[in-house]
Amino acid sequence: MRGRLAPVAVAAMIGSYASAETIGFRCSFDGVCNPDATTCGAADLGIFFKLDTETNTVERVGSDGVSKISAVYGDRAVSFVEIPISGGVSTTTIVLDTSVAVHSSHALDGTLVAPRQYFGTCVAF
Repeated sequence: MRGRLAPVAVAAMIGSYASAETIGFRCSFDGVCNPDATTCGAADLGIFFKLDTETNTVERVGSDGVSKISAVYGDRAVSFVEIPISGGVSTTTIVLDTSVAVHSSHALDGTLVAPRQYFGTCVAF
C-alpha cells in the first residue's frame, strides 16, 4: 500500500491532475554546464515523462525503452531516476510548486563518463 500513497500524493499536489491515472511532464532545459563548472551555455534539451499513478511506473517518451526508470517522491519534488543499459545514471528533479527542474546525465561515452547538468522547467499536464 505504501507504494501507492506516494504517487497519489504527487497527483494531489499537482491539483487538477489528482484524478488522472497518467500524468505527463514536459521538460525543457535551456541551460547546461559541463563538469568543470566553468563551461556553461545554452541548451535545447526536451524530455517527456509519463507517470502512471495506478501502477507507479514511469516512461520516458522517445527513449530506447531499455532503461529502467523509477520515481522518487518527496514533499516538494518528484525525481525520475533513469538507469540505461550502460549503467550510467540520469536524474531529473522537478520542484512541484515552481516547475523548476534540473536534469543530470552521467552518460558513458565508450569507457569515459560524460557528465552534464541541465537547468530548465517541467510542466505537468
